[in-house]
Amino acid sequence: MKIYLVTPKNPASFWTYDEILPALGRRCIFPNLSMPTVAGLTPREHEVVLCDENVEEIDYEMEADIVGITGYIIHKPRMLEIIAEFRQRGRIVVVGGPYASLCPEELRNHCDVVFVDEAEETWTRFLKDFEAGCWESEYRASEKPDMTLSPMPRFDLLNVDRYHALTIQFTRGCPFNCEFCDIIVVYGRRPRAKSVAQLMAEIRECHRLGAQQVFLVDDNFIGNKKLAKELLREMVRWGRDNHFPIDFNTEVSLDVAGDEELLELLRAAHFTTMFIGIESPRTASLRETKKHQNLRGDLVESVRRIHAYGIQVQAGMIVGFDHDDELIFEEQLRFIQDARIPVSMTGLLQAMPKTPLYDRIERAGRLVRETTGDQFVLSNILPERMSQRRLYEGYRWLVDQLYDFGNYRRRTLAFLLHRGRLARRGSNLRRQDLRRFLRILDHTVLRASPRQAWFTISLLGTILVRRPSAFKEAVSFALSHRAFFGYVRQLKGRLDRAIADLGVEERGEVHRPGSSTPSLG
Repeated sequence: MKIYLVTPKNPASFWTYDEILPALGRRCIFPNLSMPTVAGLTPREHEVVLCDENVEEIDYEMEADIVGITGYIIHKPRMLEIIAEFRQRGRIVVVGGPYASLCPEELRNHCDVVFVDEAEETWTRFLKDFEAGCWESEYRASEKPDMTLSPMPRFDLLNVDRYHALTIQFTRGCPFNCEFCDIIVVYGRRPRAKSVAQLMAEIRECHRLGAQQVFLVDDNFIGNKKLAKELLREMVRWGRDNHFPIDFNTEVSLDVAGDEELLELLRAAHFTTMFIGIESPRTASLRETKKHQNLRGDLVESVRRIHAYGIQVQAGMIVGFDHDDELIFEEQLRFIQDARIPVSMTGLLQAMPKTPLYDRIERAGRLVRETTGDQFVLSNILPERMSQRRLYEGYRWLVDQLYDFGNYRRRTLAFLLHRGRLARRGSNLRRQDLRRFLRILDHTVLRASPRQAWFTISLLGTILVRRPSAFKEAVSFALSHRAFFGYVRQLKGRLDRAIADLGVEERGEVHRPGSSTPSLG
């Protein structure tokens, strides 16, 4: 059979870095790992073609026996468009991924087959059923799969040179119980892992394909600290033998700050950045959302302790908790500045389907059907301690302040000047870095606004004088600011429209207990 596996285009967000991709010479920051994983599960007698709409056009005329589509809830509108196009052409369309797992009822009438939960066992069963002509309309995993049995993803089917980084996965699941998080709903609270040998084979394959950056997309890489340390020791050995050709990034919980051995191993293995869900500097809000792992110490000191190992913390922050009032916006800004966090992905609280938060807000009658059609930017929760209008106005002010030239420059310089030593860089300064540097200067100085150009020159000049060893990182931060500044400009426009729609008297169709469940699409 011929199988066409399609990943839809990502909507603009803090993660997409759309404005700076030309400067990087890339079309997307990193690929969704779902489709290379499904391709790896597919028996080799079948022909598999991957298509990522972020880096190439979809071929709707592809003569495929099966078209597979994946995506998150944010991809829903585009997923439905792609499904409709292929079904109009008579193709069998199957859909899986996080959105299908959380909301299969919203997809059943649109496609031929829905896959709920992880597909390690159900995908191969479906292929056998399909060949026999007796497939089912829904496949649901009976239990969480053993990841040690997972074959290597088909990285070789990706257009590797179109991505800034490649992605791999060591574990699924997270041991914590944050109220708003859909990870524990989809993947469970018991971390499941591949073997160290499996992960090292994937790292070697990424290296063979030319990757210089690899993102471990684990829900929480240190969910099993003992196993994480075992992998890291092997990564250090491999890196030393190969002159450390790859820099790594991942997602962890803030309790990493309390484990010095773990931090030293992360630095030695060349982890340069870690995304951490800090969520809020307000203790009551953390306690409300059951983010207990963030209550064990001073948040600013925890972040600075990680920075002391030369590792950048990218923060996930949220406003709109029930314990947030109108003072939270200034508190958030002050915390991010004090903690010297250059990059903060700050968003409004969303009640995701099937999560404990969704159930609680639904019971309280505070679930909102947005009238603006911008559900993925706005909150679907009526706030407890401020008006909806004030929440949007405060959030607009906060993101504007976060990526203001002065605020961003101050905390970026503070991070670069105070962070600890990096691991020995080995051969990480590559010939192509000079070409990339010249492209970046073109985008951040020569073709930038006067303010952006002055910001870049000022940041790089200060670092050259005060800490020249951090110059390469300063260039990256200057370029990243252009991406964030551009996205925040779009975001403020969308928030302005939402605020205008609310008017003097706030409007919004509120979901009351007993009424039909609102769609997040």
